[in-house]
Amino acid sequence: MRILCRTRHNDADLPTDVEKLRVLPPQISPTEVRDRQYYTKYSNRLNYFTLTMVLITVILNIITITRSSTKCDNPSSPYAHLRRTREEPYVQVTDYYASPNNNSNSNNNNTIQDSLWDAININDGVVALSDKYASKHDLPTAQLRFPWDTTKGVYVLHGFHNLYCVKTIHASLSEFRAGGPQSRSWGHVSYCLDALRRQILCDADDTPRATEGRGDVGGGGGQQRNCRDWDGLVDFARENTACYRQPGGGDGDDDGNSVLERFKHCPQGSGYVVDDNYVSKDAGFVGLPGESIV
Repeated sequence: MRILCRTRHNDADLPTDVEKLRVLPPQISPTEVRDRQYYTKYSNRLNYFTLTMVLITVILNIITITRSSTKCDNPSSPYAHLRRTREEPYVQVTDYYASPNNNSNSNNNNTIQDSLWDAININDGVVALSDKYASKHDLPTAQLRFPWDTTKGVYVLHGFHNLYCVKTIHASLSEFRAGGPQSRSWGHVSYCLDALRRQILCDADDTPRATEGRGDVGGGGGQQRNCRDWDGLVDFARENTACYRQPGGGDGDDDGNSVLERFKHCPQGSGYVVDDNYVSKDAGFVGLPGESIV
């Protein structure tokens, strides 16, 4: 019997061509090569894009956090969006200050100071705000309606109210100094004094003012404070004008006109149309109060 045996060959015995077939990788078509190159190029671009977006996101987050921190340190006012951007000294002698030497017995009667105080404009502080604005900012709806747009109510900005009170007190003191009659009632002057007292208590300013060696200064010489820009408040007031003017040119005297007449001074471009034949149903426009509404 013949036994057929399968001959085993060592790798060394393989033909050279067969060995090359084993060592070489499989052949890749030109199309596959292009696809792989495109994928590699696209992948690199995608990585660069992803890295760029991550960096941009980080930068934006840093900016947002920085701005948020700034807003927390110096928050804006809720209505006119004013921040404390103006620096001024605590101790500063202005033109509104009357020298202690200028008393009622002196020939120098502080005419310059009196004219400056009289020129303080309070009219802008009476504004017209829509009911929608009031609701959005959690304000009560004003009972006195603006006659030229009844969707709006009449409001008095608190800063102007306090400035009006200071002006009223100054006028009363000036009249007393000059020995003349009082144009404001004592009740109105007393009201203004109490309004300013309560405002001081409300603010409870805890800034320590350093004492000095001079007795004529109440401390704080050389110290600075950060203030809101009053001109910014004036801009806000004029943008929401109620066309208001104080009676008697702002000196507290009644000019004999109805309250409605005080709201007929609309500036050019306000968009309001004043109707001289308008008859108000608002009880607030009835009568001739001797004092301004502010």
